Amino acid sequence: MKKALVAGALGVTGRAAVSYLTSLSDWKVIGLSRRSPEFQTSAKYIAVDLLDRPALEERLRGISDITHIFFAALYWGTKFLDEVAPNLAMLANTVEVVERSSPTLGKVLLVEGAKFYGAHLGPYKTPAKETDLRHMPPNFYYDQEDYLVELLGRQDMVVDGV
Repeated sequence: MKKALVAGALGVTGRAAVSYLTSLSDWKVIGLSRRSPEFQTSAKYIAVDLLDRPALEERLRGISDITHIFFAALYWGTKFLDEVAPNLAMLANTVEVVERSSPTLGKVLLVEGAKFYGAHLGPYKTPAKETDLRHMPPNFYYDQEDYLVELLGRQDMVVDGV
């Protein structure tokens, strides 16, 4: 049985991931968000602020069988630079807390938006590809991806960005 932890589980992408995964018979799903869902679901939801590492550690205590993290959480800053540190911290907090308690963790999927390609800066080359050169930073997706690539170098884990 696979067990997914979906961070940002009440956002547009996270909610879709939870809905899809709960429709599959071989998945158990835990959703993380700052608030509880206002709808019925078979997923277990945990209300927690991913920037509050002690609270995240407390809320995930005793969960030791997570196999996949789907990271779709997002912090919107007032400026692009304001988004980098909080978004990186939320990802690092989530991954590090889970990897310490779940030896079964084998895959981290980072959901990236059009900002990865520079959509927030204006027109960009299309079709855009993940292999394209990065635009001028700051861009929190780059920091998150670099963090995961570095982690991959230290761990036997698969990291995907979509």
